[in-house]
Amino acid sequence: MTAARVTALRDTEGFQHAKDDYWYRPLVFGDNLFSYVAHVPPGGDMPADAEEAEEFELSLFMLGGTLHVTYGQEQLDVTAGDSLFIPRGVAFGVRNDTGEIGSFLLTFTPPPDIRSADELRQRFIEKGRTVKSAAEMAAMVGSSPIPGNV
Repeated sequence: MTAARVTALRDTEGFQHAKDDYWYRPLVFGDNLFSYVAHVPPGGDMPADAEEAEEFELSLFMLGGTLHVTYGQEQLDVTAGDSLFIPRGVAFGVRNDTGEIGSFLLTFTPPPDIRSADELRQRFIEKGRTVKSAAEMAAMVGSSPIPGNV
């Protein structure tokens, strides 16, 4: 049996998804799932990606704020306390049209081929992508109502 490993969100670095304004902090690296908390600042977005949709089944739970979601051909708003199942093959994207940060927990199955935050950081550095320290993430998220955030 594997020893328990607790990850504190307040101590977790942030990774910029791509050339968008969508940041995530990885929490769980498992054999059959991967979970992170995502943050989308006001005006930020992550466009839907049909190719990526073929790889994963997703579970989303909104922690704070409101986001406009692209769910395949549908458009909907999700707000704190809402959950959404995104089956494999359904393109998923988010956009923040509000004045407050939108944050949610996202779980993937199967997980991407990354086994640790250190490995993720190394991949991002090699690709020239942005990684923010835990302190920079706390400053960005500010007083977001996420338990354990600050």
